[in-house]
Amino acid sequence: LTTSPLEISDAMESLLKPLKYLKVPVYEISLMLSIALRFVPTLMDETAKIMNAQRSRGVNFGEGSLVEQVKAVIPILIPLFVSSFNRAEDLATAMEARGYKGGEGRTKFRVHVWKLRDTMTIIAFAVLTIALIILKN
Repeated sequence: LTTSPLEISDAMESLLKPLKYLKVPVYEISLMLSIALRFVPTLMDETAKIMNAQRSRGVNFGEGSLVEQVKAVIPILIPLFVSSFNRAEDLATAMEARGYKGGEGRTKFRVHVWKLRDTMTIIAFAVLTIALIILKN
């Protein structure tokens, strides 16, 4: 990964921050999205393991009629849901054990402060963009 999960979570929270004024629980939504993103590779690995186990039992995926293909997916979905719920329960227990309260009480690992360097960078890119537009015409 090029971007850490913490940076993704902070970025999502920053993007959704204007929704706070509409009483939308921005922090909870960004946490939910970052947890979901974190578990995508885990679910993909779990799906591959379940599919390999089903293939060893003689299940053929992608063969037969549409109804047969849907029936072949059911033996994948049930164990996947069970393992997902088990992981969710383990995560909830771990968060509770660590004293997670959520919401506004959270402290930031890195606090981003707007600096002169940020303003100068934006001005430089704006000037460069305008110059390129003028030179193109």
